[in-house]
Amino acid sequence: MAKKTRRGQKQCPKCSTWIKGTRAKACPKCDYQFNGKQKTVARVSASPEPVVAEKKAGDTVTFEQIRAVTQTVKTIGGFARLHELLGLVKEVGGLKKFKDLLEAMSLPETDAIPF
Repeated sequence: MAKKTRRGQKQCPKCSTWIKGTRAKACPKCDYQFNGKQKTVARVSASPEPVVAEKKAGDTVTFEQIRAVTQTVKTIGGFARLHELLGLVKEVGGLKKFKDLLEAMSLPETDAIPF
């Protein structure tokens, strides 16, 4: 059987209701999601202890990190220059290679002046 089409509407595959507008994201009758992301029902766990999401060390931002980034932005001369620097680091091949290049380019510090 051929699927019937209506101009400017689409049909819900779950309940066969016609929905006005081709950009509708969900069926108003059965809540079917057209973008492929169906609502998932939370399943009740059999274990009595609560489930706690593990936090990684990099998941949170500390106030000290914000201060350090702010100071770096001020020292470099603004966000535009910081973005240029980050682009350069990426272009060179990563932070480790960039650090190695900086160390190779810097003059060795000596305690005594030779002259």
